[in-house]
Amino acid sequence: MYHTGELVAALAAARPDLIAQVTAIALDRPGPDTDAAVADCRRQHPALCMVAPVAALPQPERLTAADTGDLAACARRIARHLRPGGLLVQDVQLSTLPFVPADRWWESIYLAATVRGLFADRPPQVRFLSNKRGYAATFGRDLAEAGFDPRDVMDKAALEASVVPTIARLIDAAFPMALSVALSGATAVRTDRVSPHDAERRELASRLDLVLWIDASGWELAGRLVDVDPPARGLALRPASHEAASWRALLADRLDRGDGLPVVGVGERIGPRGVDRAEATNLAARHVHTLRSRLRDPGAIVTAHHAYRLRDDLDVGVCRPAG
Repeated sequence: MYHTGELVAALAAARPDLIAQVTAIALDRPGPDTDAAVADCRRQHPALCMVAPVAALPQPERLTAADTGDLAACARRIARHLRPGGLLVQDVQLSTLPFVPADRWWESIYLAATVRGLFADRPPQVRFLSNKRGYAATFGRDLAEAGFDPRDVMDKAALEASVVPTIARLIDAAFPMALSVALSGATAVRTDRVSPHDAERRELASRLDLVLWIDASGWELAGRLVDVDPPARGLALRPASHEAASWRALLADRLDRGDGLPVVGVGERIGPRGVDRAEATNLAARHVHTLRSRLRDPGAIVTAHHAYRLRDDLDVGVCRPAG
């Protein structure tokens, strides 16, 4: 737990935006020292997901003896907290695990290999931490047999100089998109890093009512409410079109908990310069009718107080390149 806490602190100092994307798993023995160390880490980094053998933790984060009893069970437990295509950083010397012989501490690398093998699609990348010198000579062959490169081992003594920059670079490359989500009933917008991989896009489209993807390949509106065939595909939008601008404005208004898009303002944006108020209202109504026709439930866009807005019970998101 000591080295885990050090790594989390170093990552938080350099890239605090990544802490909410991290799960720290303390494969430690239960007891007062572990309880205190975990409590301190959670207090310093409240956005961090912490998994440890601590009774005070809620059930999903509480590690049990059954979770660490053998290699297969431990690998399954770790995999539960790892995203497809993500990053697993593992200490090499996991002496607290009963299935790793004390005199062959490097065999803990097979735990990471087993975790990786549980992901048929988009296996995670793996990096190791070690304070051993000459590990290429001591267990280099074991690394190669497990499918790893000795360069996958990072020096614990170089957290700020090497380890944290490597972790940040790998996460940025694997999850280059930032997804902002407003869920019905939630009081705050959550932002997560996501991958543009087709499988991840399909999963998000199945979980959200509306999600707008904005990246170098173009704009796409997807989600459970988008009326496209097949459902796994989204609706392609021309970035410079009025429709794309309106969807982005509606979703941004929902994320910001705004008062909606004024009807006249929508009409003035899509109409000719100097359009009068009555004509602007008619243009806006026809335009929003087109937007509603894209949805399985046209009532998802409501008109209230002379403004258009998305219904409050929708789960929506906007995904764009991070940074």
